[in-house]
Amino acid sequence: MALDIAEVNALVGKESALMAARHAANIPDIRHWCEVIQQDNRSYKEFEKNTVHAPSALLMVWTMPPLWSPEPEAAVGPHERAIKLLEDAGYATGLAVALEQKFLRPLKVGDRLSYRVKLSGVSQDEIDTGIGRGYQLDLHYTFQNQDGEVVSEQLCRRAQVTRVTAQTRH
Repeated sequence: MALDIAEVNALVGKESALMAARHAANIPDIRHWCEVIQQDNRSYKEFEKNTVHAPSALLMVWTMPPLWSPEPEAAVGPHERAIKLLEDAGYATGLAVALEQKFLRPLKVGDRLSYRVKLSGVSQDEIDTGIGRGYQLDLHYTFQNQDGEVVSEQLCRRAQVTRVTAQTRH
């Protein structure tokens, strides 16, 4: 199916509904993270005795959708619909190519996070990337805690390409 870029453009500026994280910011995830990165930070090691902040780097851990589901969800949000339009037109591979993050307030153990995604831009023509030809989408994420306080804003640039091509350097 041929891509009608006007359909994708019609979604620019639109924002998804609020999506809730599956789990609260929690001590076991913080402990695993500290072990994986071999961080010896006493404030995280003492977290079972004291109220502490959760590492901002774990924000996506608590808000990412499952990597696999027995029943895939329909593309509902504007960003999901834009990606689906590109996939249906043969741009089947999506890769995050840049991420700008602003952490605006500390995360606390027990915070229930949620987020919205706005499709803030799309390239008007095919672009050449190091992984193939495709389109670039700019996705603006706004994360908030259970009190509605914004904890982070992130801009993710995503390349949606026809196929990944290997680059050889001589």
